[in-house]
Amino acid sequence: MMGRPALVPFLLLAIATTGPATRELSAQGAAPEKVLIELSLGRIATRTVEAYRVGDDALVPLGAFFDLAELRTTRRADSSFEAIVQPGNQPLIVNPVTHAVQLGKEKLSIQDQQLLTTPTEVYLSTAVLARVLGIEWDVSWPDLQVVVVDPSNLPLARRLRREAMLQARASRTNESEYTGLDLALERPKVDGVVFDYSVLAPSTGLAGTVYSSMLGLDVLGGSLALGLQSQGGSATAPRSETSWTGVWRENRWLSELTIGDGFATGPNGRNLRGLALSNSPYARPTTLGDVPFNGQLGAGWTVEAYRGGRLMGFDSVNALGQFSFDVPIQYGENPVDFVAYGPFGEVREFNQTYRANTDGLPAGRFEYGVSAGQCRTVLCSATGNLDLRYGLSTRWTLRAGVDQFWRDSLGNLTHPYVGATGTLSNSFMVEAEAVGNAVLRGVVQYEPSVNLQFTAEGDHFASGVQAPILTPEGRQNQWTLSAFFRPSSQLGANYLEASLDRASTAGSDITSGRLGGSLQFADLRILPAIRFQRETGAIPQQSQTFYDLNTFLLPWTSLGKFFGQITARTTFEIQQGVGPSSASAYLGIPLLRGLRSEAGVSWTRGLPGASASLMIAAELPTVRSYTTVTGGGLNQTTGTQYVSGSAIYNPERNSVDFSANTALSRGGVTGRVFLDANGNGRFDPGEELLPNVRIVVGPVFSFSDSNGVYRVWDILPYEPTSVTVDSASLTSPLWVPAFAVARLEPSPNRYRTLDIPILPGGVIEGKVSAPAGQPTAGVAIVLRHPASGEQRVLTTFSDGTFYAIGVRPGEWDLTVDPKCLQLLKATAAPLHFTMAASPQGATVSGLEVTLH
Repeated sequence: MMGRPALVPFLLLAIATTGPATRELSAQGAAPEKVLIELSLGRIATRTVEAYRVGDDALVPLGAFFDLAELRTTRRADSSFEAIVQPGNQPLIVNPVTHAVQLGKEKLSIQDQQLLTTPTEVYLSTAVLARVLGIEWDVSWPDLQVVVVDPSNLPLARRLRREAMLQARASRTNESEYTGLDLALERPKVDGVVFDYSVLAPSTGLAGTVYSSMLGLDVLGGSLALGLQSQGGSATAPRSETSWTGVWRENRWLSELTIGDGFATGPNGRNLRGLALSNSPYARPTTLGDVPFNGQLGAGWTVEAYRGGRLMGFDSVNALGQFSFDVPIQYGENPVDFVAYGPFGEVREFNQTYRANTDGLPAGRFEYGVSAGQCRTVLCSATGNLDLRYGLSTRWTLRAGVDQFWRDSLGNLTHPYVGATGTLSNSFMVEAEAVGNAVLRGVVQYEPSVNLQFTAEGDHFASGVQAPILTPEGRQNQWTLSAFFRPSSQLGANYLEASLDRASTAGSDITSGRLGGSLQFADLRILPAIRFQRETGAIPQQSQTFYDLNTFLLPWTSLGKFFGQITARTTFEIQQGVGPSSASAYLGIPLLRGLRSEAGVSWTRGLPGASASLMIAAELPTVRSYTTVTGGGLNQTTGTQYVSGSAIYNPERNSVDFSANTALSRGGVTGRVFLDANGNGRFDPGEELLPNVRIVVGPVFSFSDSNGVYRVWDILPYEPTSVTVDSASLTSPLWVPAFAVARLEPSPNRYRTLDIPILPGGVIEGKVSAPAGQPTAGVAIVLRHPASGEQRVLTTFSDGTFYAIGVRPGEWDLTVDPKCLQLLKATAAPLHFTMAASPQGATVSGLEVTLH
């Protein structure tokens, strides 16, 4: 039986069948007969109680039933029963005087023979309880059993389910994780080739063509990049780039080194040609650490914390009704949903949001960065940085360092800096930074949930700095306020946002603001906004106010296969006191798979007439292309063609693979999938190559082709990535992968080769025997393959037999789960068997385990 909201079955019956809120239930037409029954909630709880039989129906004692189900009840002076039904804290009142059952605001009338009262108990028909609580009963008078078939929605079942889930989570935490095959980073002298390219060509001629090209190699396990980029048209020499980046993931003192063209370390990144080194991780782990969440509830409550539907923590309240537990949090926004369960089945739901700054470090973590080299801009001739960071705690990170700029004609600039970022509570985040000869900066952010956010930032800029590099020239002060509000998380596209900004210079102040929102109606999204800008102190003073209205029409699938994929967007802007200032409308039409077009018109006040444009975008797996044509008004018709993509050498195919994404400093995995008939783990001549096998590499997957070759590209290098086989895609259910999971570190600018052997597994059959009369059904049998570490658990059938398919070749150990032996108060000797490797599949039968 499916789960149900507490009110739904009753409301459907009361409203759909009768219209009014009161409905008559038919009587059984028989005198009540007192009986002794077994009242059971599925297989989780049983109690022997007195009940009454009325025909085929049963009248069960409410007090005993509510107590067994862990529903909180109260017996009133007028003999009525009141229980609280969860979720929703709905009062359920059974009144024997008025012969009515009320759930919330709805009332249900019952017949005399469906209700019976005694001085100490009230007995109610199972048919009434079934309709009110939405549960199914099985009444078996020959067995004198009255059973709730599916008690999963009752508080007792929910509590037991939570306890089992928490126990399973705790046991998984204590188990060591088996990682299978582990392949560390390879460091060849030279290997791999990738080539990135992009070209933007205007219709006016080749003189305006802009291009970029980058060649990447794997040299000594690092990424060597060589590139040429056009700059300033064909008359200017192209700009060259050369760099080598090496990563040592497990080295605590030097994890990353870049020689050549790269970026300066520290909070103010900039291009330089020189040297940069750091012990910061190449890819920072997603989890920052554990943050305590706490609150107040009544006595006897338990609380669970979920993030993205996954259980992250749990706790029971103390004697004062307080709870507190640590929840692992990730960088960025961490919305945590809490579900609290009361001692009588009460359920409360609430949420909190914790935002972890991307610059935060785990507690006790120290990181540094050092860089120096030639500036790649005209603002300076050389630059350097020393950056130090320390995780004071999970909540607070401290930072200090110095930025240095050497200039030829102007004075050199030295900017020492200190800063701190952290949280005052789970809802308040603060940042503070002081940069010598540059800026004092502070940020406060309040975000109690994903639906509400306030941010305030203030900056005070240093004066007297000639041609500043880190700050806007002439700016003295600036402060910014922003807010976001959404009524409910379920209204994801319906929200309000506002911002206010004020910047001060020596001669004027500029104040600007914006108030906007978003409304979603089915597939139509409307975004109205008001924005203004005021400049005071300048002569003449300026003031402008604009009213914007943008709309988006998402694909309307009900319009059919073609029209249901059309999109549309419009913009319209009015300037106060002037009139309409701009307008546009665009229509997007799909052409073929990966090919779409967008045509539209736009108008801007001050320009003659409207202009029309047409764009055809081809976003294919191998290349990305955009063709644009614009014309109208006094302008001649012009067009541009943009093409980008990459080429990757694939050694497994001895060919070149093409991709629409950037390939430089990315990695991939390729190899053959084959049936390892002799089980040696290597591909031998004559062994069968397997097509259409699904290989999962990290978050993506690929299918092996007709030659058994699979390939996956665009993986982050240096970071361990798991490779698994989807067993459901194997042709035979007897076949099993040689390894449950392989973990490898992809190399930059090339494919890592990993062949995947598939073993011809077999079948085992056996039986668990016990002394006469002792049941052997449901006994857990543990199979363990010592060579690979694989472990499987089987459960015996009603006659004590067990069966398994897809058992890999090799030596196996077979034992009975110690917990089962403890419950049965028995012992059993372990068994050993060998599964032979056979392409047709081998069978091991006659395995017998004897319990003593």
